[in-house]
Amino acid sequence: MTLPHKTFHILLLMLTALFAVFSHSVFATEFPLPSPENALLGDIQYIPVTRESPALIAQRYSLGLNSIVNANPGSTERVVYNATGTVKLATEFLLPPVARKGIVINLPEMRMYYFPENSNQMMTFPVGIGKIGKTIPIRNTTITRKKVNPVWIPPADIRAYDEDQGIHLPAVMPAGPDNPLGPYALYLGIPTYLIHSTIFPESIGRRASFGCIRMNETDIKEFFPLVAAGTPVIILNMPNKIAWNGDQLYLEAHPPLEEHTDTANIHQLIDTITNALPHHGVTLVNWQLVAYLTEQPDGIPHEIGIKIIQ
Repeated sequence: MTLPHKTFHILLLMLTALFAVFSHSVFATEFPLPSPENALLGDIQYIPVTRESPALIAQRYSLGLNSIVNANPGSTERVVYNATGTVKLATEFLLPPVARKGIVINLPEMRMYYFPENSNQMMTFPVGIGKIGKTIPIRNTTITRKKVNPVWIPPADIRAYDEDQGIHLPAVMPAGPDNPLGPYALYLGIPTYLIHSTIFPESIGRRASFGCIRMNETDIKEFFPLVAAGTPVIILNMPNKIAWNGDQLYLEAHPPLEEHTDTANIHQLIDTITNALPHHGVTLVNWQLVAYLTEQPDGIPHEIGIKIIQ
């Protein structure tokens, strides 16, 4: 049966609108800024899979590879999902319990949060971070300048590493398709460290750089025009985020950085949770769930406590 042209056109518009809504829900990077007493963003999603890897799914849904692997028990970077199951997308986030200002990068989470000045909106993006032993210094800094189509001057440690691999880098690499900085670079107040695009999209959600913060090109293209020199940058090492959302206390646990495993100590986490409890009233805490998430961090916010008496 052939549909009338007008009916077909209406159906096409409906499908296009439906696809746009679905795509926005999956690829959303911008959210309304929650009120100070709330910290949850987004919702968990489940998708049917064909035979594909976590890396391909992460790239398709603009997530970090780590979030796919951690949210789906039994997954590894090299697993290939079969065509009969579903994959959980970690598209719900708990805001880090720090000032909602400028750029916040949580290294164990491999995620960036951006709070534009004088705005009721905020943005979040997956990032790639430094290899073990090459972590960016964990401190506050600022954006000092920004550059479209940057040239790259390879630091000595990268030149030495590539020489060992039989790769001879030029002293200066001009802008272009082979430049690992990609087309966008934001320079930090920490010398030699940048936030930049990458020609290696599979490195997002991985420890793959020599310390720089890597972003998907599509993400930084959206983010780059909004950021000005002088924007504050907070770099965190926070594998366990604790925050309130109304009367519910949430924990979002991530694997710690390998060189900083002390930050995920259960005793330290208990102290952090205890300090987050109000001094008045009664709060019930599911300590069994807390212990489980310490051993099996999945990168997803879980309600671990609730105020029952104000």
